[in-house]
Amino acid sequence: MGELTGKVALVTGGSKGIGRATVELLAREGATIAMLARSKEPLAAAAQEIAGKYQVNVITETADILDPNSIKKYFEFLSKQIDQIDILVNNAGGSEQRVSKESVRMVATVDAPGDPELPPSRFADMNEEEFQNAFNQKFFGMLRVTREAMPLIRKSGDASIVNIVSVKGNQSPPRVLTSGIAWSACLNWSKSLSFELGPEGIRVNVVSVGGIVTPNLEGVHERFNEGETFEEFFKHRTKNVALRRLGQADEVADAIYFLASPRSSYITGQYLALDGGSVRCM
Repeated sequence: MGELTGKVALVTGGSKGIGRATVELLAREGATIAMLARSKEPLAAAAQEIAGKYQVNVITETADILDPNSIKKYFEFLSKQIDQIDILVNNAGGSEQRVSKESVRMVATVDAPGDPELPPSRFADMNEEEFQNAFNQKFFGMLRVTREAMPLIRKSGDASIVNIVSVKGNQSPPRVLTSGIAWSACLNWSKSLSFELGPEGIRVNVVSVGGIVTPNLEGVHERFNEGETFEEFFKHRTKNVALRRLGQADEVADAIYFLASPRSSYITGQYLALDGGSVRCM
């Protein structure tokens, strides 16, 4: 019997990176797992491994958080499999820097605004679509999943929502206008939602991440490195971080677990940064 035996946890983007590490922790403590991701094969492989390793029920179905109809269909499917959701971890969200043709260098929250190596400002040439894409990937994706999950969350009686955002929402990086404001919207929305749902016993908290080794960060290395190893490429990224290193997905998962579990039963509307000390304010 684990701490979460009898609980149901839904994790978006649960097949890899931070989501996968979180699913491992929740499953180890006995939770029934519902996983949502876009890619069928990685999702199925992760589910099979977790179910076998922890002897828990793992429910999977592909869905795209960018598509409202896809999310509606997912919850129509899920509501036939489970009676309630006790834990929702909103972890899915894309990275424009990793794939955008307009990006010429990775920019991090820890970069100084006056750094001579920063790429030139693009704001005057940016179209609204870039901003709309960022909000769709980050804010609206999170909002869609949470809204459709509410009927099942309300059946819990003791539910916890944990939203995973980037530290860009709290400390804007230079030259990354779209990500910063989209993640800030997620923070503001999370706080407001904690007020609205608190009287129902539903907690809403945020885990904010920066400089974590994930497939997304590996994608940044693949896109922008010039013959450098992963460690060499990110050396500049850690020089302004208090702990002088990148973080690991399982370190973030520990924080998510705390806020998702009964251990944080009197905590709501709060922000916890997993960034090695890169954010400059408390």
